[in-house]
Amino acid sequence: MIEQLALVIHVLGWVFWLGTDLGVFVACRYAERSTLSVETRFTLLEVGMVLDRLPRLAVPLVWGSGLVLSAKWGYDFIPTSYGLIFALFWLVATWGIIFQPQGSALHRLSLNFQVLFYGIVIAVMSVGASWLLYQGDMPLWLALKWYAYVVIAIAALALEKYFAPVMVDFQALATEGPSDNLNEKLSRDIKPVYIMVLTIYAGTLVAGLSGLLKPVL
Repeated sequence: MIEQLALVIHVLGWVFWLGTDLGVFVACRYAERSTLSVETRFTLLEVGMVLDRLPRLAVPLVWGSGLVLSAKWGYDFIPTSYGLIFALFWLVATWGIIFQPQGSALHRLSLNFQVLFYGIVIAVMSVGASWLLYQGDMPLWLALKWYAYVVIAIAALALEKYFAPVMVDFQALATEGPSDNLNEKLSRDIKPVYIMVLTIYAGTLVAGLSGLLKPVL
């Protein structure tokens, strides 16, 4: 029963994560357009920010459910109980980032914990996958999933950094109004954001496809 529930969460989490993030990407692309009114651009940005909430929650859920499924298949590299506790704290930190007021103590604490969680994922999964694959204890398809999650974690951290100046540009748009210089700056600042988003898409696709190809990898 637990494994079946984990499979449902894992599959639907990937689908929802990738599909909803595509909506965020499109909303941001339209919000960048200088031909639209300021009100329309802010509405599109707001829609994108709302859509971005649930995919963030999907990240620890997909990771935790994947841990359960790995243990079911006999690849219990990380103790399931410890891994689920880690995923739960990660989920709580993500909730704090999304739903707590920016600048509040809980929001800042959640941001710090998110960096910690992503850092642990990057370090443990990259080194662990390389070592286990070299030892012959991990199949290639599972190693690809781990590597994909490392790429996603790195891109997610970079995305937070690159999106900060974009928000400053939109705040300037609200107070100063549109101008050619501001529109050019916004387009320039948002390009790295698109690159990181596309990197996350690529990571999710690799992770998903590797699971489908496990009979041959």
